[in-house]
This record gives sequence, C-alpha cells and structure tokens, in this order.
Amino acid sequence: MGRSGGGARCAVGFALSEARERVGVVGPAGSVCKRVLDVLGAVLVLVFFLPVGVLMIAAIRCSRSGPVFTCEQTVGLGGAIFGRWRLHRPADGETVFDRALWQAGLADLPSAVNVIDGDMSLIGPRPQSPSQYVSLSQGLPDYARRLEARPGMIWPRAGEGEPSWSAELDYVARWSVFEDLKVAGLYAVQGLFREEQGVD
Repeated sequence: MGRSGGGARCAVGFALSEARERVGVVGPAGSVCKRVLDVLGAVLVLVFFLPVGVLMIAAIRCSRSGPVFTCEQTVGLGGAIFGRWRLHRPADGETVFDRALWQAGLADLPSAVNVIDGDMSLIGPRPQSPSQYVSLSQGLPDYARRLEARPGMIWPRAGEGEPSWSAELDYVARWSVFEDLKVAGLYAVQGLFREEQGVD
C-alpha cells in the first residue's frame, strides 16, 4: 500500500515538474494592479464576514466534533504546491448545517488568507489538488497554461454557468481588470444558486 501510494505521488510530482517546464509565469500573475486588488479585496472579505465567521465556527462546534478548518494540498502558480484553507467537510457525520454552509459557498471564505499570502487570487482558475490536475490535464497540452495564474476563490465559467477548463484558459490568455469584473458579476448572478466545486 505504501509503495503504491509512493509511486502515485512520484507520478504526480513528475507530471507537475513537466508542466512547470512548459509554463512561463506571466499573464494575470504579473499584474501589480491585480495583486493590489486581491489583497484589498481579501482583507475586506475577512473584515466583512468576521461576524459571520465567528457564528459559523460557534455553530459548527455546537453541532459536531472534529476540526473546523482543513488545509488542502493545491496546485498554485507555476505548479507550486500550497495548503489551501477551507472549512472542514466531514466524510462521516456531516450535519445539515455543514451542507448549508457548502451550498451557500461559505466554505471557501478561509481561502482569503491564502489570497493575502499570495498563493491565490480572488479570481482565477479553479483550485485543484495535484492528482486532480494531473488527471484532468491528460491529453490537453494547453492545460498547463492555467498555471500562469494563481487559482481563484471565484473562477471563470462557461456560458451556462458550469466550471470549464476552456473558459479558464481563455481567461488566462485575455486577462484584464474588466475580465475580472465580468467573472465576478457572472458569479454574483449564477453562483448564488449552486454549491461550489473546488478540489473536492
């Protein structure tokens, strides 16, 4: 079992190493304006949702035992791996309150800390675990271009509102502040009625 797991980790590491060699880290990641807006936006998110966050933590503590937060391995800018903070979603013993938080898209609020740290952006491609990245990139040579942008708390979607790797690549290629505003506007309209999907 350990040998098999080690082999899988080696395969993922090798695939990410190859992706890093193909990627020149430019695009949205090189914009000072985007970085400033990310930090300011993330600080506002944390301040604005602080009362909600305190109530969420208290409600989780009252409704179940176990951790409140989790730190998930996520592929970041240029293929670097970092720990993304989210609310913990228990595999067993999930409560109605847990499901409500995830359906409301509040589980990703702790990721604002990652935005301030510089590992994530408010808007960018979907966060993915290393194994997810390798699996989804099979047969798609352009997929590595998504590593030219920091993963986002909000990500580009297809016209019907569903996550789309082609929409993410288009976003990286055509990035502008206007494009960020467009993605945020679509999320405000479409994302309120959908449970978020990240690296789960």
